[in-house]
Amino acid sequence: MVTRLKQAPWWLLLSVQFMTVATPLAMLPFLSLHVQRLSGVGGKDVAIWTALIAAAPAIGAVLSTPIWARSAATYPLGRLLSLSCLVNAVSAVLQAHASSVEIFALGRSLQGLTGIGILLLLGVDNSPTSAGKGYFGLQQALAAGCITGPLLGGLAFDHDAFPALLTGCALSLAVLSVFCGFIVRAANPVTAKGQNTGFFIQLPSSGTRILILSAMLATAGAFGFMPFFASWAMERGGAVFTASLVGFIHAGSWAAAIVVLPLWGKGIDSGREIAAVKLSVAGSVAALLLLLTGSTVVWISLWRMAHGALNSGLSPSLFARLGRSKHRIVDLAAGRMAVTLGQIIGPAICGLAVSAAGNDGALFAAALLTLLGATLLYLQPEAQFHDGE
Repeated sequence: MVTRLKQAPWWLLLSVQFMTVATPLAMLPFLSLHVQRLSGVGGKDVAIWTALIAAAPAIGAVLSTPIWARSAATYPLGRLLSLSCLVNAVSAVLQAHASSVEIFALGRSLQGLTGIGILLLLGVDNSPTSAGKGYFGLQQALAAGCITGPLLGGLAFDHDAFPALLTGCALSLAVLSVFCGFIVRAANPVTAKGQNTGFFIQLPSSGTRILILSAMLATAGAFGFMPFFASWAMERGGAVFTASLVGFIHAGSWAAAIVVLPLWGKGIDSGREIAAVKLSVAGSVAALLLLLTGSTVVWISLWRMAHGALNSGLSPSLFARLGRSKHRIVDLAAGRMAVTLGQIIGPAICGLAVSAAGNDGALFAAALLTLLGATLLYLQPEAQFHDGE
């Protein structure tokens, strides 16, 4: 069963993607600093809390994705998108007015229960656009959110205005919830042949499993270092790195992604998704290793931008490949869950690395995770990547 997108405006899906990304990204680069403010403690306790809170949304997403995938076969897409945006709004309100680390963690955890990732993938998969335009268009909206979020978050952190910023995001998400409920009413569930409609999602083919596992590890590397980047940069550059500057560096990495995403889209439309995934993962390894050598604002900014440009091709290429398989909904759901799982593994491993080896440990761990993903990808015979088509 698949929810076929019939009358949902493309701008509405892109707006939902933008807001559901910009809201958590406003906080994520400064998470360790904000946790320290809330808890009043430092050292290893902050690192552990930061890792747990960063991973909390992904844990909920992994657990809830099969439920949302099955719900999409029963309920209209507009109703599901409306509910998802509403839960995101409640999450933002809880974070905005949290008076303790525990309440803040609860707000972050709700983000993972929204199912927005699989809902948007189902929408793109059934839209009239090509695979390349659909998936890189969604990725461009994500990149725009990743630019706006850290920029506003850096300014809010410097001026102690996170409650006002997150409250504004919650209001925007509530408005989108209303729009989705009324505008997407004509998107009804329909039956798609060859799809498993049971609660448990079957395993993809062996080649596809390796592809998904590699993407999960690369995602773990990218997201694992992000919550600790501010502390790492300030330790490297001292007083030069303010929260606003860290936000601008994050924004620069996603601006680079927006610039190169049309090139990734051309590779997808030409049927070279596997080659694009390989290039993205290998390039991400190189960028993270080069970031280890950065000691000035210029070089750190340059390698962060390089990593953003190279890593941006991973998700659209992966989902375009999974969307062409014989069991695309099964594979898309498995891919969405695995990428989300990478967002759990990454912060957890990098948090442990910070506890053991300081902020540089987080970057080492991120590079090693991505390297492992690249190794698995390049050791797999090319023919096995196509055994599910």
